[in-house]
Amino acid sequence: MMKKVHLSTSELGIETRVLVAALVATVTFAAAFTVPGGYKNEQGTAVLVKNAAFAVFVISDTTAMVLSISALYIHFYWAVMGKRGQVEEDIIENFSSLTSTLTEGAIIAMLIAFITGSYAVLAPSLWLAITTCFIGVAYIFFASTAYIVDVRTLLKYWK
Repeated sequence: MMKKVHLSTSELGIETRVLVAALVATVTFAAAFTVPGGYKNEQGTAVLVKNAAFAVFVISDTTAMVLSISALYIHFYWAVMGKRGQVEEDIIENFSSLTSTLTEGAIIAMLIAFITGSYAVLAPSLWLAITTCFIGVAYIFFASTAYIVDVRTLLKYWK
């Protein structure tokens, strides 16, 4: 009898989550140093430092960075423990679920950072800034709708 393996705990699923978390960490790290609006040459501070949208950008970018690095840390910790033979199936599933949740949160925070960074830079052209925000929020809405449909489908099969 063949053992049923979920994608989340398979090697491919694990490698994919590590790759996504590493990409999010890389992008958010780069965004922290290439801030929207640039820097004041004399002081080296961000031009938009007093802008509320810029503050949200910094907070959400930092959140995305911390969540993705946390997911990576857990993956590496899990790999070390697995080589020692100390990881059992239920622990693997818990780690898998936790790292997936952290990475999903990092992706959402990265999207919020993009939306607010774009808004801060495009504020002089209000229609363009609002359009960018609308597109980003629409993505969050459609992604959450797909997630809800996926959960409903899973619940239907569990009954």
